[in-house]
Amino acid sequence: MKLFDKTIEGVIKYINEAVFAEKYAKSRGILQSINPKIKLIVILSFVVITVLTKHLEVIFGLYVLSLIFCYFSNVPLKHYLKRVWFFIPIFTGIIALPIIFITPGKPIYVLLNSPYIAITYEGIYYATIFTLRVATAVSYAVLLTITTTWNDITKSLNKLGIPDMVITIMTIAYRYIFLLMNTLIDSMYSRKSRLCKNLGMKESWIEAGKNMGALFIKTHQMGEDLYYAMLSRGYLNEPQTYSEFHTETKDYIFLIISIFIMAIAIIIDRCIL
Repeated sequence: MKLFDKTIEGVIKYINEAVFAEKYAKSRGILQSINPKIKLIVILSFVVITVLTKHLEVIFGLYVLSLIFCYFSNVPLKHYLKRVWFFIPIFTGIIALPIIFITPGKPIYVLLNSPYIAITYEGIYYATIFTLRVATAVSYAVLLTITTTWNDITKSLNKLGIPDMVITIMTIAYRYIFLLMNTLIDSMYSRKSRLCKNLGMKESWIEAGKNMGALFIKTHQMGEDLYYAMLSRGYLNEPQTYSEFHTETKDYIFLIISIFIMAIAIIIDRCIL
């Protein structure tokens, strides 16, 4: 029973987070008011600069800027930080932890003398840079998804020259996730309503395997039906969107200020010894 309860809880939590993300994208804020195409270009540029930056001070400044964007976009800081830092400690910890020991430099604490293994100042510094770089890049990516609806993101990508087939696959995949979540939760409730006793560990995994297999078969069949339904209605691999983007004065001001900030970040990064 715990397996079904945990699965149902996880599905509901995922759907709730997606709904709240759409709510923030439609609220009033700086990033929400910017032309999605301009916003996409600016945020992707910040991500690229973050990845190419070599100094901790500049990366930290870019991260603080993302927090400023978050605040003036009326996105709850707690929700934003949770989405950014939930996976980063696990992901970066696995990669950055060895850097602390294998990077040569001034030792802080010697673990072994033979073979020589020590925590170095340079290792901690590079590990910190790596972690903060990943956090900053992810922060800007999260900002884009929170403050922009999925339809506007896909249309902006299409305007920037991404092929129609790629846009179609992304759009269907995104919508398909929620359909599968609803199918999964219906299946879990159906299974749970037919159980008369608590299942052990072995029985729970057997039931989970059956449910995964049934979901896979249903997903495959649903995908085939969806594709043939699209073809029967005249689909020609051309995504259709109904929103129109209009570039205004505030969009140009935002773009100019962003370019100015990026230029300052590049100059400072090159000038730091």
